[in-house]
Amino acid sequence: MANPIAAIIWKLSAQVLLNLENEDFETATQSQRLDILEELVSFLIHLVDRQIYDLTDAEKRALFITALVNDMARMLEDSRVDVQGEDEYKQAFYDKINARMGEFSDYSFSADDGASFSMRCTLGAHIQAVMGSRDNKWIPDYIVGREAPEIENTLSRSLTNLVSFEDQNIPVSE
Repeated sequence: MANPIAAIIWKLSAQVLLNLENEDFETATQSQRLDILEELVSFLIHLVDRQIYDLTDAEKRALFITALVNDMARMLEDSRVDVQGEDEYKQAFYDKINARMGEFSDYSFSADDGASFSMRCTLGAHIQAVMGSRDNKWIPDYIVGREAPEIENTLSRSLTNLVSFEDQNIPVSE
């Protein structure tokens, strides 16, 4: 179950990155692009956690989110190795995801409206921090107004269609 959601998160994050570049926001390096992907992935994992909160017990939820984070860590590490060379990149991602989960948890979320304006602004600020300097001041507005609502809706539909915790064994990634 976590693996298809990981693939969707990766695809949504990559689409936002492509949209940013197509809107002529500056990205200069592959490493910078991966930093942007990490911010988007962290946000989307947090949304998954919020959306499944009432669907299952704490143990199954923790197993699912752990599997999802591990899947994403492998994808991001593979990409970083391709771009930056051999190294251990997973721990840095785990540290980031833990920090973002704590930070985003301070903001409200509703099943009907998704992430709060403040949570979206925080995502925009994190992306702004890793983007190039050209048109940098417009990045949060673009993320909040255009990208965040779109990826939230797509993710929510995907979760509804793909995730059920009834009589399921939650796969734990290796």
